[in-house]
Amino acid sequence: MYHNKNKQVLTKSLGKKYQGHPPPLAFFLFILCLLVIPFNQSFSQVQESTPKELFLEDTFESKPVEKKIWLIGDKKNKVHEILGHPYKKIRVGYWSTEETPKTRVWILQEIGKEKDIDVAIAIQNNKIQKLRILAFRESRGWEVKLPFFTEQFDQNHLTTDFKLTNQVNNISGATLSWRAVTKLARLALYLDSQVK
Repeated sequence: MYHNKNKQVLTKSLGKKYQGHPPPLAFFLFILCLLVIPFNQSFSQVQESTPKELFLEDTFESKPVEKKIWLIGDKKNKVHEILGHPYKKIRVGYWSTEETPKTRVWILQEIGKEKDIDVAIAIQNNKIQKLRILAFRESRGWEVKLPFFTEQFDQNHLTTDFKLTNQVNNISGATLSWRAVTKLARLALYLDSQVK
């Protein structure tokens, strides 16, 4: 009886005390939401950098501009010769800046066995500066993503018959992926030579 009476008194006094004002717990949760929501939004924005964006940031000091090259006429035929089939797009994008116009980044796709491999290739003065695998979707051949493989492309350029000057060693069990990446390196060097 005494306990119930105290409980009723406490409930009445709390009701009067916070009448027209939010109770402390609700107020605390409201403030917490105000602090957490912007943090989550800014955190998700930081997390949203794609491999492509990271590669471009790593290559250029200022923000690059995307330009396009048309695969028509002789270019279309040469691309077909390099890949062994037509490229899936009629226009291919590349990135460069006004400060470094002779450095260009090409982001190209080629099928390994069944799925596309996305490759970023930075070229400066007709030589590959770096090559990275941005997306690999095959179940086998993932070793082509490793630095010991991709670094073999550094400083490669094209011979007169559109081959790479330095040999890129095959990886056992990843032949189709190796072939796809090698073709894209040759393609990027060829396309780069066609930019006016």
